[in-house]
Amino acid sequence: MEEQNDIQGTPATAEPGERKDHFLGVSILVAAILISGSVIYTIGQKGTPRQEQQRAAVKPNITVADLKPTGQDVILGDPKAPVTLIEYGDYQCPFCGKMFQETEKKLREEYIKTNKVQMVYRDFPLDSIHPFARLAAEAANCAKDQGKFWLYHDTLFEKQSQIPSMDFGKIANELGLSEVVFQKCVTEGKYKDKVEQDLQGGIAIGVNSTPTTFVNGQALVGAQPYESFKAVIEKALKSK
Repeated sequence: MEEQNDIQGTPATAEPGERKDHFLGVSILVAAILISGSVIYTIGQKGTPRQEQQRAAVKPNITVADLKPTGQDVILGDPKAPVTLIEYGDYQCPFCGKMFQETEKKLREEYIKTNKVQMVYRDFPLDSIHPFARLAAEAANCAKDQGKFWLYHDTLFEKQSQIPSMDFGKIANELGLSEVVFQKCVTEGKYKDKVEQDLQGGIAIGVNSTPTTFVNGQALVGAQPYESFKAVIEKALKSK
């Protein structure tokens, strides 16, 4: 599953003689929607949210070189691990939270702690539906300056429902960061450009929904189960 747009509407009231034709029309419309695929929130070339078919989520044949970790990325695990996992996520996205709780934690135990996989998280805030995701992303990056990016990242997902009213500085203090240094970083927008670069970089390779994860270049779109990731990782390991 990935972050989706629920489309709702109020049906018009039909006169008795019109209901049969109206029902037929609605049935045809529903069938057409089911055939064409689900609609999701996506990002256009200029970063403007729009609706698009799910099938257009990512470009095919993304290579490891296209997704090589950069100096701006914070790597979880061994930088020399044979498999690289890069997730494009949104801290307010419920499906990203689901993936964190049900899949990522297991991946850390089996593959990241055993030096088989290195993980990178890149920001892909869907501003139109998650107005606080970008600020949360900037806050997590500010925690990076004090060596606690992943701790802050994890806390944001653990307390995801609180993000709209969250005191990011208080969270930093609770995690042992210097709140003064942290607040200065957030207030000055130190990582504003970095978050935007992550977003635009994702758009450039066709990402338009969250979470979208690449395992050695192979895309897995949505909060897919642990077993799906395990199968892709094991295949990648065997090819080394």
